[in-house]
Amino acid sequence: MEFRVCRRGRAARWVVTLGERVYGAYLDKEQALLDAVDAARDALAAGNDAQVWLKDRTTMRVF
Repeated sequence: MEFRVCRRGRAARWVVTLGERVYGAYLDKEQALLDAVDAARDALAAGNDAQVWLKDRTTMRVF
């Protein structure tokens, strides 16, 4: 499972996506990242592989 944190839409809100679906929308990057990490931990606890990707203007990181 890949949880991706990035900006999207006209308002450029931070979103967490899982595949093509929007998992959640947030006012700031920190809240989006925290929720993505929590979701990834839940996925790991359920026996799934999970990663969190953060994409901002200049970088892409994996957690």
